[in-house]
Amino acid sequence: MNAHICLSVRPEHLVRWRQAFPSGTVVPTFSALSLAAPGSLLWLHAGALPLPRIDGAVRAAREALPGAHAVVLSSTPSQGEALLALNAGASGYCHIAATPPMLRQVATVVLCGGLWIGQELMQRVMAAAGRFFAPEPDHSGLEALTPREREVALAVGRAVSNREVAGLLDISERTVKAHLGAIFEKLGVRDRLQLVLLLNRGKSSGE
Repeated sequence: MNAHICLSVRPEHLVRWRQAFPSGTVVPTFSALSLAAPGSLLWLHAGALPLPRIDGAVRAAREALPGAHAVVLSSTPSQGEALLALNAGASGYCHIAATPPMLRQVATVVLCGGLWIGQELMQRVMAAAGRFFAPEPDHSGLEALTPREREVALAVGRAVSNREVAGLLDISERTVKAHLGAIFEKLGVRDRLQLVLLLNRGKSSGE
């Protein structure tokens, strides 16, 4: 089982994180991270770190705990802060007030090698990067999907939320999530961001 360690000088703000990971440890300094067990998941409390800039804090924390995946918890999530964190090497970025089940889901995705930035932020990032998407997306390779899974995959490929996909296809959000699990496995992607990028890659010139 992976251990969870959070770097923060304001542990009183970590109520939900503590509920999600009762055995987790909160430390106030980068040096204290060296005591963490190998394979620990590192959480960084933005705004309550020894360094003011999130990118510098992520780099310093990962140097103190080599090989660890890092997730940034923010009380005021923003696209700019998320991009700084991810560019510095973070594998996840989410709201500090996320529910305990959501935080555990974030941990599962990141520990499996995926990237977590949340649906709303991902939509904004994808929209901002939309001009870089290929004019003729490559949707080949979807033959392994069922017709319904293909509909879900293509809808998610337009960077819409699970709720919007459910409304478009007249199914429940729970069903959307179940289809996404099967889609990720069949297409060999770790998360919805990889799925979006996969579906929006350009066709090769030989096609």
